[in-house]
Amino acid sequence: MSEKKNVLIKILEINEISFNHKQLPVPAEEVEFGKNLLFGLGINMGFDFNKELLKLKLLINYNLPEQNFEVLSIEVEIIFHIKNLSAAVRKDKKTNRVDIKDDLLSTLLGVLIGTSRGILSTKTKGTPLAKFPLPIINVKDVLSQIKKAK
Repeated sequence: MSEKKNVLIKILEINEISFNHKQLPVPAEEVEFGKNLLFGLGINMGFDFNKELLKLKLLINYNLPEQNFEVLSIEVEIIFHIKNLSAAVRKDKKTNRVDIKDDLLSTLLGVLIGTSRGILSTKTKGTPLAKFPLPIINVKDVLSQIKKAK
C-alpha cells in the first residue's frame, strides 16, 4: 500500500516588485481592451526544494501597439510554502527540468493573477487606467501556453 502525501499550500509573502505607468497618449475614451489596448503576461517560477518554497512572479504590461507605447507594467511575486512539495513537483536532476502537476499550478496561477489584478486596481485607482482592470484570464489557457513554451 502506497502512502499518499497531502500537499498543503500557504502564502508566505506577496510582494510588488515594480510598478510603472505613463499618461495615456490618447483620450481614455478612445482606448479599448482588445482593440487598441493590449496586455501581455510573463510568468517566472523558482523552487527551493529544501525549504519547500515556490516563488511565482507575474509581469503584466499594457501596450498601445499603434503608438508603440507601453502604458503600464507591474511585477508581482508570491512566495508559497508547499508542504510535501516533492509530491507535486518533480525535478529531473540530469536536465534540471521541473514538472509541476497541472492542478497545483492552475491553483497557484489563479491566486497569482487574482492578487495581481487587485494590486493593479489599487495602484491605478483615481487614474484613467482605473477603467482598464486586468481582464478575466482563463488559467487553463495560460497553463497551455506555459507547456508550449517548455
